[in-house]
This record gives sequence, C-alpha cells and structure tokens, in this order.
Amino acid sequence: MLLEMATGNLAFRIKLDGEDHQFDEVAQLLNEVAEKMQMANYLNPNNFTHPILTGNDAATVIIQKVQDYILNNLEEPLPTTKELSKMFGTNEFFLKDHFRKTLKTSIYQFYNDERLKKAHFLIEKTTIPLKEISFLCGFNDYTNFFKAFRKKYKYAPSDLSRNKNDN
Repeated sequence: MLLEMATGNLAFRIKLDGEDHQFDEVAQLLNEVAEKMQMANYLNPNNFTHPILTGNDAATVIIQKVQDYILNNLEEPLPTTKELSKMFGTNEFFLKDHFRKTLKTSIYQFYNDERLKKAHFLIEKTTIPLKEISFLCGFNDYTNFFKAFRKKYKYAPSDLSRNKNDN
C-alpha cells in the first residue's frame, strides 16, 4: 500500500479480510489516508503521474477515467482500444481521438511512458531488484523492459541503480 501511495496510485485500497485484526486495523488507516489524499487532489511531489484533467464535458470525463484506469493498472497488460472503449461506454475512434487531443499522446504511448516512469521512480527510491521492478511495472520480459528503458532515458536501468549506490 505504501508503495502504491508513494508512486501516486491513490485509488488502490487494501482489502480487509477479517482474519488478522491488527493487519485490518493498519490497512483501514492506510486506506483512509489514501482516501483523504485522493479527495484533496494530492499531486505526487515526484511528478510521477499526470495532473488531474480539468473540465466536466463528457469527453474529458471519459479520458480522465481511462487515464485513471491505466495509471491504476500499470502492472497489467493494456486492454485493446476496442476493450477500453467498451469498458468506458464509448467507441474506439472517439476514445483514440480524444485521448490524443487531450493528453497529446496515444493510449499505448501513455501506458508505456507511465510504466517506465514508475520503473525509474522505483529504481531511484527503492532497493527492489531490477528484474522485480520490471515485473511490477508490467513487463513480462526483462530484456523488453531494458530496451524500452534505455530507449526512453538514453541509459540502462542498471546505470541508474549503480549511480544511486554511488551517492
């Protein structure tokens, strides 16, 4: 939960199972903190996620919901645009067109950039092994993660990890 909050995923909640009272108590507190941060439109100081869109027209509301869905499910494979459009009650053309107009990028590029930002953040701020970070960020193969990371940032994930350890 703390990792989710630290990376800006304020919509994540811990499910209470009732088997461990102490765990449920801590989980409830963390859920309440996340709820309050979300209600206050908390913006992550690490600028990990995009700011909340303003406007209440139908297109903006749909794009915000799709953006939130993607940000809250970075570790999962991205549904097709056809599946996304069904999930959010619109058509494929509308979704692709308005997403690009609103966020100045394609749905897939947004998803991929956000996964790589999350990975960059985790490498910088945690001691989680690189392979595990790649899986936490939705990459099924470390080689694909490595190539995508190097293409975006112009250096290898191991270089960032090594530089962090040098400081």
